[in-house]
Amino acid sequence: MRLRHLMKPRRTVHAHCHVPCGIYDPVFAQNAAETVEKMVTQLLELDAPGADASSAEKVAFHQSVTRRVENKEEHAKKVKYELLDVLWTQYFKPAHVERWPDLHDKFFNAGHLATQNMQEISAEKAKALRDAVDEIAAIFHESKS
Repeated sequence: MRLRHLMKPRRTVHAHCHVPCGIYDPVFAQNAAETVEKMVTQLLELDAPGADASSAEKVAFHQSVTRRVENKEEHAKKVKYELLDVLWTQYFKPAHVERWPDLHDKFFNAGHLATQNMQEISAEKAKALRDAVDEIAAIFHESKS
């Protein structure tokens, strides 16, 4: 009876797995970076209602902006998680850094671009994030062959 009590989980935890499971794929970061870029594009294309717009039109515009900003920030966080918590700390090893000496800088810059995309609405930074993630994905796939 006592052993069963000790083995019973006390709280729920969430993790990629940290076993490590060996299941790694940059596609999750790529999809998240693409979503960031799409949300930025949509935000920049939204037309703000004029001074003569109704309250309903103003609220609808505000809701459209809010949803897209929230989605953009959520996916920028996902980019950081997938790159830094999963690929960088679980998949890539010192041998990879020897083969790609600038790998640390690539992850560092991609992480900072994700943060900048949480803070700003910039098409240039969204594209730079997507390009940085794609570059890391290319290295990942090359490392698998």
